[in-house]
Amino acid sequence: MQPRRAPELAVTTLAVALLVGSVVGLSRSSSASAPAPPGAVHIEGFAFGPDVVTVGAGATVTWTNLDRATHTVTQNGALLDSPDLHTGDTYAVTFEDAGTYEYFCKFHPAMQATITVEG
Repeated sequence: MQPRRAPELAVTTLAVALLVGSVVGLSRSSSASAPAPPGAVHIEGFAFGPDVVTVGAGATVTWTNLDRATHTVTQNGALLDSPDLHTGDTYAVTFEDAGTYEYFCKFHPAMQATITVEG
C-alpha cells in the first residue's frame, strides 16, 4: 500500500501548489492592473502623476506626497494653495467650476501639472 500512496500524495501536493499559485497570481494581477481612482494624483520622483487629470465638475482631486521631499500644490490664484506636504500627507480640492487649472510646487517650480474640469 505504501507505493500506491506516494503517487497520490505527489498528485495532491501538486494540485495544492497549483491552486495556491493561481490564487496568488490572481491576487497580484488584479491589484497591479487596478486603475487609480479618478482624481488621484501622486507626488513621486519630483513629479505629479499623472501630470494631466480630467474630471467632471463637482469631482474631488486628492494629491498624496510619496516623496521624501516636501512639496506643495500651488496655483497663481487662490483655489490651489496647499500647505507644505510632507511624506504621506494628502491635500484635496473639490472642483465646482469647469476650466483648466495649472499648478506647480513652490519648492520645485519645474514640477508642473494640469487639472481640466469638464462641465
